[in-house]
Amino acid sequence: MMNSPITFPSALLLEGVVDGVTNHTVHGWAWFPDDPVRAASIEVRAHGAVLCRGEADTMRADLVAAGKRNGYCAFALRLEATLPEPGTALEVVAVEASGAQPLVGSPVVVPAAAPAENSDILPIPLHRPGLHGSLDQCGPARIRGWLRWTDGTQASPNLVLREGSREWMRFAANQWRPDIAELHQGDGCCGFDQALPDELRDDRLHELRLCLADEEASPLAMPFRAMTSPASPEKLATRAKLPPPLSRQVVAEPLTLSVVVNFYNMQREAARTLTSLTRAYQADSADLDYEVLCIDNGSQPPLDPDWVASFGPEFRLVRPSRQHASPCGALNEAALAARGKYLAVMIDGAHVLSPGIFREARQAWREHAGAVVAVRHWFIGGDQRWLTLVGYSREQEDKLFERIRWPLNGYDLFRIGTPMSENPEPWFDGLSESNCLMLPTELYDRIGGFDEAFDQPGGGFANLDLWRRTCTAASAPLVAPIGEATFHQFHGGTTTNVDDVEKDLRVRAYATAYRTLRGEDFAMIERGQLTFRGQLRSEFATGMRQRTLMPMRLGVTDEVRPGKLAAHFDDGAQSHLLSVYAECGLQRDVRWLGQPTGMAPADLNSLQDIIHQIRPDAVIGVSVERGLIAYLDSVLQAAGIEGARILHVADDAVATSARITGMVGTPADAAAPTAARLWAGTAETVLVLHAAGDAGRFNGDTLATWGKLVSHRSYMICVGTVFGQPWLGYSTRQHYKTLREFTEGNPMFVIDRSWTRQLITTCPYGYLRKIGGGVNAASYDAALDELGTDTPLDLENMQ
Repeated sequence: MMNSPITFPSALLLEGVVDGVTNHTVHGWAWFPDDPVRAASIEVRAHGAVLCRGEADTMRADLVAAGKRNGYCAFALRLEATLPEPGTALEVVAVEASGAQPLVGSPVVVPAAAPAENSDILPIPLHRPGLHGSLDQCGPARIRGWLRWTDGTQASPNLVLREGSREWMRFAANQWRPDIAELHQGDGCCGFDQALPDELRDDRLHELRLCLADEEASPLAMPFRAMTSPASPEKLATRAKLPPPLSRQVVAEPLTLSVVVNFYNMQREAARTLTSLTRAYQADSADLDYEVLCIDNGSQPPLDPDWVASFGPEFRLVRPSRQHASPCGALNEAALAARGKYLAVMIDGAHVLSPGIFREARQAWREHAGAVVAVRHWFIGGDQRWLTLVGYSREQEDKLFERIRWPLNGYDLFRIGTPMSENPEPWFDGLSESNCLMLPTELYDRIGGFDEAFDQPGGGFANLDLWRRTCTAASAPLVAPIGEATFHQFHGGTTTNVDDVEKDLRVRAYATAYRTLRGEDFAMIERGQLTFRGQLRSEFATGMRQRTLMPMRLGVTDEVRPGKLAAHFDDGAQSHLLSVYAECGLQRDVRWLGQPTGMAPADLNSLQDIIHQIRPDAVIGVSVERGLIAYLDSVLQAAGIEGARILHVADDAVATSARITGMVGTPADAAAPTAARLWAGTAETVLVLHAAGDAGRFNGDTLATWGKLVSHRSYMICVGTVFGQPWLGYSTRQHYKTLREFTEGNPMFVIDRSWTRQLITTCPYGYLRKIGGGVNAASYDAALDELGTDTPLDLENMQ
């Protein structure tokens, strides 16, 4: 998601954030969306004096993924050896001719002189001439990042982690990182992810240096600080500041279930939440003995006890004896007053429940009395983290509830909701938290309930921490119901309904607080640890189907939500999409001048772009459709490549224009490649299109033979490779296997997947680029083929 732009006095847009100051260095990022070629000039000032300045032009992989200047907009500005006095406010500004604009997060305060408790801010860019990368993580147990040469060096960088004169470990930056490959950083084999040595994991802050092996040169300007954790889990449990167990009075009249729900200034939302907790709404709850404890955590105006009681005899208002910005203390106090054998804790009272949550929890407890039930959460209306910035409102949300006539059918919530998870399979994703966590009261007391050390407004990561500690301590199944969810209503939450910049700053602060308390970064509970039960009671609960009552039909915004393809459409979904396209023969409807081309429209677009880039002197089409040859003729004419010629080698090849030569033959004909070479003559740039077919016409030998005609930096495009995929397991055509084996045995060619990013392609893995004999597929970097470019920053295609 994009940050909200900040406006300069000259109306030049700026985006940027100060991450903080550690180890004499100010970290952050900044760029001009309206002028991406230009690097932002950053100054750090104190009391009007400039302490340091520099450019925001170093690369960070997280900024690439966020769409910020191709990632080249980070800065790490070194202050003088003597820091200003602790508590000094440092103003961090972007400077241009018309003035200076403070970045979000500025001013930043100089920390106390003794930095014994603070690790450096990560990621840290790794940069020196000929090298760039990123140190993404160091501690509490692993070191992770990537580093690659940009000067043509083919060997992987070898690194040494040092502390003073001591060498802790050596490793090579040669591991496969798919995220880095997607950023076009070589072939992605430049990552490192190593466990820290046990001797280094001593629960202390270390000042470390990351250096190139056998030399003192370092891609980091200075040492960095990292906190490690003890290697022994027992030591980690001893050191972690876990809350003590809760002490509970004996309950006189015990119940099965107590629901503890927290409210703060949300009576509109509370009305729906409490309705969804009534017996009339919750299915199969007529014989369930339960209570609902409604916490009013300082609302203005306060909730009325009679209003709360009007929802049923099970409901009563609880006012905590003490009020803090964090709700953790109030939740624990209410939980200790609960009479249930099981607790359902809801830290955010804005969540409406689906009707079967009590039923699924009871069934899970019948099967295993100690089961923990974690209900997933959805948004009402769509991803509110984005919609809040473009006009979504409580009034819009009220219309959605009216349209489904809620609460007549609680499962209609799925018609107006969307999963909070961006996983294409939301019901089978891992879990970071639950806003309706249902667990045995004994377990809640044993782990100390909510940790009141999470004292930030809203509780920070307290809910995530409770879920994590519950999973660690539980000896029974962790049940994630399928088809039941809580639905978050739009309100003034601490992170959900704020802009991206503010949310980013808050979440970073929450993550830091968690790391301080637990000695490690938070990690979600992976799906392999979960037990799934339930059923989908609404066709709209799949999470993948278009929901007809989404806010896009309510006139909220003209904007399109910025998405990430990998998050919304995985490889399996694309394979299914390609199989449908191929099996239905939709490529037959793609024609040029009335003749079938045999390629998908996206491939035709890629083909014309390749022709525009390499400007071939000769194009050879082997067994391709006549319509594709006609298309090539038109593209060459439109591109103004007047001298280019086309050779069509096929069983029915004919010349249809002065530019086209027809040659009757097949890919496997021994004489055809020789004749084609004579036809190409002295052409410097030759592009080859080779149709995939049966094994006799498309195999490693035919690829090698016709590949010899391809010129350096040009392509051999294998047309129709999608039609050989064994969707049902019966195909004798294994085009993917053929292509993989060919490139493995012919290092002069690499598969260039950048041309097949439009989801639909009839040529998957079929764009083979010839990179020459001096570079192999393991070290290939497309950026090195950009002639006349001295910098790895590619701004040509930026908008």
